[in-house]
Amino acid sequence: MNMFLYQGLWVSGDEPQLGLDSRSYRYGDGFFESMRYEQECIQHAELHEDRIRKSALLLKMDLPKDFALQNLETDIKELLCSRNIPSASVRCTFYREGEGRYTPENQITQVITEIRATEFRGYPLNEKGLTLGIFSELSKNSNYTSTIKTNSALTYVMAGLHAAENNWDECAIINDSGRIAETVSSNIFTINGEFINTPPLSEYCVDGVMRKVVMQLAGAYGYSVQENPITEISLSAADEIFISNAVKGIQWIGEYGGKTYKNAMSGKLSKMLNKSFSGL
Repeated sequence: MNMFLYQGLWVSGDEPQLGLDSRSYRYGDGFFESMRYEQECIQHAELHEDRIRKSALLLKMDLPKDFALQNLETDIKELLCSRNIPSASVRCTFYREGEGRYTPENQITQVITEIRATEFRGYPLNEKGLTLGIFSELSKNSNYTSTIKTNSALTYVMAGLHAAENNWDECAIINDSGRIAETVSSNIFTINGEFINTPPLSEYCVDGVMRKVVMQLAGAYGYSVQENPITEISLSAADEIFISNAVKGIQWIGEYGGKTYKNAMSGKLSKMLNKSFSGL
């Protein structure tokens, strides 16, 4: 089931809502937020709302005055409870409504919320390790928009196609310095001994919600969490590699560059994440 909340009404995806002059369609003028709904709430809602407001501020977009994730959560809960659906992935797309070409005539922002029913129960760790490759034909630009999930996502699209062509499950994306920023869908972490490392935001990775959660959780359990640049050599030298996003939680990498990896610590971190999960 895919349903869309637009201007206070639930509509199906086959009913057109945006005009052909939409700035989102023409210029990719906007951003989106991917979230997880389960246990009758949006998981890590405060972190998601903080990132939404930060993204709007950086892109000079005026959010609707009545926008609040708490209100959205109520709308989602009513819909899903009426259909006996316990969990869903949620994507909010924010786009500038103003006319004008490259320069918008105003900063009024509209929101479309997409709900997709899932069969989630906590954050299950993948049984089989993912295969990882590198996409180096395009790089992430070194500017503040690279930390935002903008509607302009061609680098991710091309990296996803590159992964599919090579039969990889995931693909790492590089920054302008040739270092690893993240993957197509997730932030990336390496583990060496008891040390957990992930690229700092200065490497222009997305400022991920689950990235924050994992770092806070690992630190609370006494693990050493560092933010240092990651290179292809770092990946090859790591004991473990895992990726994280707000929908799937932690996913471990089983193979990269011909080397196989285990999931000893990433498995522990996944258990910690599930232990902290709302209602579990």
